[in-house]
Amino acid sequence: MTAERDDPRTVRPAVVAGMFYPGAPDALREAIAQAFRSPFGPGVLPVTQAGPRQLAGIVVPHAGYQYSGPCAACAYAAVARDGRPAAVVLLGVNHHGIGAPLAVSPAMHWQTPLGEMPVATALRERLLQRVAGVKADNRAHQQEHSLEVQVPFLQYLFGEVPILPISLGMPPLNAVLELGQALAALAEETDLLLIASTDFSHYIPRREAQRLDQLALERIAAIDPEGLFETVRTHGITMCGVLPVAAALAAAQARQIRQADLLQYYTSGDITGDHRQVVGYGAAAFFTPRNV
Repeated sequence: MTAERDDPRTVRPAVVAGMFYPGAPDALREAIAQAFRSPFGPGVLPVTQAGPRQLAGIVVPHAGYQYSGPCAACAYAAVARDGRPAAVVLLGVNHHGIGAPLAVSPAMHWQTPLGEMPVATALRERLLQRVAGVKADNRAHQQEHSLEVQVPFLQYLFGEVPILPISLGMPPLNAVLELGQALAALAEETDLLLIASTDFSHYIPRREAQRLDQLALERIAAIDPEGLFETVRTHGITMCGVLPVAAALAAAQARQIRQADLLQYYTSGDITGDHRQVVGYGAAAFFTPRNV
């Protein structure tokens, strides 16, 4: 075990505050509130419930809050209604390609303008013991925004809740499915919420993005991780987080979850009015069967 992982002072600092979301606490809280109030979002501020918990996972975007924040808020409204989980697993894409292909954060806390969020260190150790391909690697997380932008939403809802950030670069699909199956097993032992971070089509005309993204969303709704991967590959869909979503779907599949609910879909063109080159944003949720 490295000294870095043993050091309780290790904090992963916010690296996209002031870019993807406001860098000042009050402005950040207001940006999140605006995402919830938006006509592209739930339309109202969330009210956090006490449970009982049934939400197993969500799919959320990770662009700047002014673009994808309302879509993400649709998923986080479902999280609020479902209640506080014991821990949250964050599955995101490694856009920079630096570090281990399957990398958990070795930090003890993640920092945002709203404070420090604790990392679920015991959960991290259990995952490292279960899946040989998963490594503790800070490099994969140092500059990555896909997970960081989720943390303020969780802080807004719950204050503190332990998180396990996992960055996926370009591991083989079988390793991604193994990760999902391991997370399903851990979810049977600990009350976990999985959050898979992705944007959909990138920089193509709005109508084409809608057509292609619908194909991917159909595979997400069917809880079909292999089908999602094959659909994205076959049709050349520029969905950056296909592997994080596939891992979450594999976990859901292992837990006998058969369907995901689509909560929202729109494109950046719906926000900006420019439909020539858009990015697609989608949110989905999947729930454990009542008898599980």
